[in-house]
Parts: sequence; C-alpha cells; structure tokens
Amino acid sequence: MLRRLPPIVALVLAAALALPHVVAAQSQAPSHLRIAIPADDGSLTPYTFESGYAFMSLVYDTLTWRDAAGQPRPWLARAITRDASGLNVTVRLRQDVKWHDGRPLTAADVAFTYRHMADRPHPRFTPQLQDIESVTQTGRLTVRFTLRRRSLGLEDQPFADVPILPQHLWAALPRNRRAPRGRPIGTGPYRLTSHERGRSYRFDANRDYFRGSPSVARIDVPIIDREDALADALLRRRIDAAPITVPPGSRLPSGSGLRVSDDISYTGTMLLFNVDGRPFNRIAARRAVARALDLDALAGNATGVAGGVVPAARGMLHPRSPWARAGRLHSFDRAAARLAFAEQGIGAFRIAAPSNDPVRLEAGKRVVRALGAAGARARLVELSPGALDRVLGRRGVPASFDVAVVGIPALASYDPAFLRAIFGDASVASLNDGGYRSDGFDALAERAASARTVAERRVVVTQQLRLLARELPAVPLLFGGGTIVYRPTAYDRWVGVRGVGILDKRSFLRGQTAQTPATAGSADPRDLTDDSDDQGFSLVPIIVGFVVIVLAGCLWWLRPARR
Repeated sequence: MLRRLPPIVALVLAAALALPHVVAAQSQAPSHLRIAIPADDGSLTPYTFESGYAFMSLVYDTLTWRDAAGQPRPWLARAITRDASGLNVTVRLRQDVKWHDGRPLTAADVAFTYRHMADRPHPRFTPQLQDIESVTQTGRLTVRFTLRRRSLGLEDQPFADVPILPQHLWAALPRNRRAPRGRPIGTGPYRLTSHERGRSYRFDANRDYFRGSPSVARIDVPIIDREDALADALLRRRIDAAPITVPPGSRLPSGSGLRVSDDISYTGTMLLFNVDGRPFNRIAARRAVARALDLDALAGNATGVAGGVVPAARGMLHPRSPWARAGRLHSFDRAAARLAFAEQGIGAFRIAAPSNDPVRLEAGKRVVRALGAAGARARLVELSPGALDRVLGRRGVPASFDVAVVGIPALASYDPAFLRAIFGDASVASLNDGGYRSDGFDALAERAASARTVAERRVVVTQQLRLLARELPAVPLLFGGGTIVYRPTAYDRWVGVRGVGILDKRSFLRGQTAQTPATAGSADPRDLTDDSDDQGFSLVPIIVGFVVIVLAGCLWWLRPARR
C-alpha cells in the first residue's frame, strides 16, 4: 500500500495545482474598466436617460435582445409564440430573473410596463406601441399581447427596445414625476451605484444576473466633454475606451496600443426641413436643396471619421439594413439646383447644427458650402443641445428653424415601423419635428403594419422610401460617424452588434462571441424559443470534478484489503 502512495499523491497535487491556473484563465478579464463618454446621460432610467441607450441597457433588460447579426433573440422571454391569426402573441418569461432588490420578475411587471408607457408618453418607446391593443397577464410568467395589426416587426420593436420596469417601484409614481427616487432598479447585468452629475457614473456587476456573472466587476464612466481631452486620456492610459472621431486614413500614434472599432452603425444624419414655414413648405424648394448635395463627397470628406461611414443615397435606411432597397434614390445635379434657386426666389435661410456633435457639425459645414456653390444663401448656426431642442419645438414652444442637421434613429434600419415615429401623423409621431403631413405616407405605414408576410411588407417599405425621396421632408445625408477607440490590453472581449457597434451589454457577458451575420427580416416571423442558459463555458467544474474523482479513487485504492 505504501508503494501506491507516491503516484496517488502526485495525481492529487497535479489536480490541485491545476485548479488555480484554470480559475485564473477563466478570470483574465479585468476587474475594473474605464469607458468615458462626452456628456452626462441623466439618471439612466428609461424616462430620464438623455441620449445614450447603451448604458441604460446595462441596468434594464428587454423581452428580446439583438444578437451580433442584429437579429432579435429571446432575453427576458423564454419563448414567444403567435397564434394562427398573427394577432395574439404569447410571451413566456424566464423563471430565474430577479430585480436588483431581490424580488422576482413576473408577468405583472411586463404588463405594467407596456400599460405605463402607453399612458405616459415617451418619445422613443410609446410610438412603438401603436399596434398593441391590450396586454394581459395570463399566468405568473406568461403575458398575452393582442394586436390591432399583424405587426411583423414586434419581436424587434418594441420587444427588443422597451425596457421592462419593476411594477412594485413604479406603480405608485405621481404623474408629475418621471421616475422613482434613488438609483434605478432593473434586472440588468449591472447596477448603477454612483452618479455625480456632470462628472461620472459607476456600475457594479450584478453577480446574480440570470445569464451569468458579468466578466467585468466594475465599470467607471468618467464624463469628458472635449474630444481632445478624451484622446489625451486614452493616450495617458487614464481611460480604456471612448468614442473618438478618427480622420479617414489616419494612424493612431505609434506605440499607443489603441485600436479602432469600425462596426456598422445604423445611426444616420439627415437635413430636416421645417415644412410648416416658407420657403420649405414647397417641394420645389426642398428639391433644390437636395439636388445641390453630392452625398458621396459629403460622406467621404465631411465626417472626419474612420471606416463605416456611407452616403445615404438609398434613402432613410442604412444600405446594409435588410429593409433597404437596391439602387439610388438621391439625385445630385448642381446645375439644376442653381436654376431652381434662381427660379424659386429662395432667399437666405439658416441651417441649425449641434455644437457638441463633431460629425453633424462638420456635415452641416459641408452642406452650407455645397449650397453656396449652387447659388443658395445658407448660413450655419451652431446650437447647444438645449437650444437645438427649442428651435425644433421640443421644449413646448413652436418650431422656429428653417433647416436642421439631426439624427436618423438606428431603430428605423432595424425595423422600418419606426419611420412612423419620424414622419407619420404628428398627433402620434412624437419625433416628427419638421411638421411633415402626408396621407400617402400614413396609408403606406398602415399597410406595412398590416402586411401578412415579410415579402408583402418589403414591397410597401420600398414604396415608403420612394415617397419620402419624392416629397423630401428631409434629405438623408450619411450613416455612421461613431467609433469606439479602445485598448485591447485593458479589455478585448468586445462583441460587435450590427447597427450599434461594440458598446453593448453582450460585450460584458461571458460566453458571448461574434456571430456570422445573417439576413435579418428575410423570412416570415417564427416562434422564438431560448433553451440555453447563456452561462458561458467554464473548465472549473471539470477540474473540481476531476479532483473529487481522484480523491475518491485514492480512498478506494487505500481501503484495507480483504483477507
């Protein structure tokens, strides 16, 4: 028996020594990551975040979430099924989800969220609910959505975009308040544990997250409002990642160890007309402006950003969106524009642009130069975000702009139903800042929402894009313009999601990897089911099991021999 002891001890020691190395290999991600942003984003509840959805979605979850290819997949939902009519959708929730305060997520929270957002309008989320007639809790973990129309994009919007709220904290909220007091409580992979207004945020990992403990224990988000200061902080290793404008063809400083993420961004930039006032209440005047713009030159020279910027010559949807049509919708003709400006008697006008957005500000400067070359008298006016909101009529005052450089929401390229929020009937289209009204567009939007098949819907969406290109409530200029510069040695587990880039919660979850892009929206909706737990793969249990087996074998081998 003594002769057996040395090899047994060697096996046990080998297994024991291997365990810490495996644990270390599983824990290579840093415990602390610093990601800077250029502006304060509010208190990060669905009703108080300012513009950046990404950080708010670290705290809150949705019924579905887009994968690397931009396709909605079950997230809080375990399964989503439609009946034969397509008008009744049943969502079955996961049973292992808890709010940050420890309470379980139930179907009551989901039903409450959708009713709350229908009752208390939100400019982004409420327009997505137009096709929902009612939401009913049918069990502790099941919800039935009854639809007015088939709404073939429901699984993307609102399911992948509307954050679910905890009923026990929001139900008694007074109407004069937008959110409960205190830090936001969600089900997401991170808790917001600190917010110094105008200075910083701090997020701590939710170790009980239903898809596994996040790979980074803490994320600090300093607010640095100047791009040169962001670049300097990156170079001095004070931060690990930040949105930075990088000129095309330029190289990052030698030895900086930095890398640029050039993922496709569905966020766009457009030139919006105030169609309620002269001279742009006339299509001819709007067409003169459009024909003066060479979108290829604008996208190539105006933005000052790295790869991923493309001209919006195919209309209001990103050309890589599965809903974009083939061929150009924009026509550049400077001579025709010059003649139109003269014949229409278009006087001087102003183009408002955001002073804090280098991409849109530079695009506005290039637009003014192009218009000047065509004989127009256009002047750029740089406005702060608040001032721009006021001239657009977003602060409870009448709109007072001629033309403005504003964003095209990425949501429209994910699912074109969101075009209704931008250009539909102003009584329900909360983002219709230009005052555009078109019975033809509204009729097409209704047909798109009622389409029985994706093929039928695709035809209608193409008609919508052609109508917008004809009537020109806005001129789409370009897509892209946002890049993340990061240091791979600090963190290199980023997951690029088509349309939004790498600043996505999937980047901080174990077991999430980039996937081969698929063609979204290419088939009719099918039932969605998630049978995985998304915990990621770990060798630790295998090693622990190996040690246990070895020890058990040792005990068996060393047992007293029977006589």
